Amino acid sequence: MARYQTVVAREGSDTSEGIDIRKLTDDQFLTLGLPELVYIRKGNSADSDVFSIHAANGQIMGIAEDMEAIFAAIIQHQMVAVTIH
Repeated sequence: MARYQTVVAREGSDTSEGIDIRKLTDDQFLTLGLPELVYIRKGNSADSDVFSIHAANGQIMGIAEDMEAIFAAIIQHQMVAVTIH
């Protein structure tokens, strides 16, 4: 049987702590990857296309009219864009 585990390194610490991801609480799961993992959505506002950056929990973090500005903001704030299905 496979054991699913992730290693979380605490900031400012040289040690790592193993966490069984099957035993995450709802609150731990909701904050997993916040605020580093983001996704981008295309939408419409006032008859023009806009793009928004969303945190892993779905919260809107920013809006821009072009993808170049979106990716610049992601890089500037050291975030990682992920693909969702």
